[in-house]
Amino acid sequence: MLIRNKLILLFTLLTMGVLILFSTFLYSTFSLYRQVIFRTRLTEKAQTAASLLINRRHQFDDFFNQLMESDMLTIVDEHIMIFDDRDTLVYTNRRGESSPSLMNFIHTLKTNQPTFAQLGENEAVGMAHQDSSQTFRVVAMGYDRVGFTRLIMLKQLMIWGNLGSIILLVAVGYFFVKRMLKPISKAMDEVDTITAQHLDKRLDEGNRRDEIARLSMTFNEMLNRLQKSFEAQRSFVSHASHELRTPLTNMLGTLQISHDYDQDSEELKASIRSAMEEIRQLISLTNSLLSLARTGEGLVGLEIISVDDCVTNALAHIHNKYPDRQIHYDFGILPGDDSGTFFETQGNGSLLTTCILNVLDNACKYSEGSVEIVLSQEDMISLSIKDHGNGINPSDLPHLMEPFFRSNEVSSINGFGIGLAVVQKIIALHGGTIHFQSEVGKGTNVMIKLPVSLSKKLITS
Repeated sequence: MLIRNKLILLFTLLTMGVLILFSTFLYSTFSLYRQVIFRTRLTEKAQTAASLLINRRHQFDDFFNQLMESDMLTIVDEHIMIFDDRDTLVYTNRRGESSPSLMNFIHTLKTNQPTFAQLGENEAVGMAHQDSSQTFRVVAMGYDRVGFTRLIMLKQLMIWGNLGSIILLVAVGYFFVKRMLKPISKAMDEVDTITAQHLDKRLDEGNRRDEIARLSMTFNEMLNRLQKSFEAQRSFVSHASHELRTPLTNMLGTLQISHDYDQDSEELKASIRSAMEEIRQLISLTNSLLSLARTGEGLVGLEIISVDDCVTNALAHIHNKYPDRQIHYDFGILPGDDSGTFFETQGNGSLLTTCILNVLDNACKYSEGSVEIVLSQEDMISLSIKDHGNGINPSDLPHLMEPFFRSNEVSSINGFGIGLAVVQKIIALHGGTIHFQSEVGKGTNVMIKLPVSLSKKLITS
């Protein structure tokens, strides 16, 4: 069912419930009011009959008849009876046998306080009247035709009024719900026009204050993120295709030339060595792309690891690749406890080793001097990797983390521009930060900060 129809149905049912409750209350109140008014009239009739007839019964016999004939407020089926203390009917304005239910009611009359009863369709009121010589019981009964007629009219009026109100509510509810949901319908139409080729379109944010406007703003923010993701993906695919095509083209050209022109074994070996170098470049690029994709998935397992071990493993690889490079590894500020376990964080040892290895490889690749590594721990684990190379141009610093970005100043050095993009994703996966401090001609300092593991925080606290 559409939300619009649900809202109309819910609005109608709730309003119907309120109307029915109000109508029931009004009908019950009017019914009680009718009963009170009618019983008051019957009580007045009974009291008048008792005081006038019984007290003056010896003066003349037709006094009460004359009184009743002059009463302009005669009740329908009015029946007034007076019984003595031996249950003998001493007066009645209507002839007929007294019913058993009436006699049972008369036997309940003990005091001069009015007592009420329902005898068939008629309502009755009775009381005891004490005379100087004996006790009489007076009963007045009748049918409230006027009151019941009004009650029936009120009931019919409420039924038809509620039916008309329900029809009006459905129409009004449909109008208002349609009007209230119009921004959502408009947003749905706008969303239908947004495709992968038109991610630049946005929803109308209206007054930017109500819930629907805030929903549109949230959706637009999501579209902004999606657009950036799509653009990054397109850029990644474009650059990856270009980088993969270059070694493949070089390798194919080398093999074709070797096939067509190489005659002796030395020339063949040279061509094969050239092709093998291109294959190594291709394998390195493929591994870099796989690392970038792996870190982007965010599906790696995390555990308590030692950053010191990751640095040591990365240094072992660097020493094999750059055996003559001077690398100084030292410890900085250490926490003041005697537990003997430092530099522990929640992460993945293999990925963090790759991250540190990429930063160290850049430090060794783009500088000829020594590299200094300092590992510290205070509120966070800090890893500083400093080289003494040519530094980074300030205009290039904002683009260092972009995949395939390479500065023009290092275009002559082999590389793909993927390493730092992988580093950024791994650091983000570990909840850390990375910051570059560089000065042209003096070198670059890379500062990596990682959070201390929760268990370690509990121990030190």
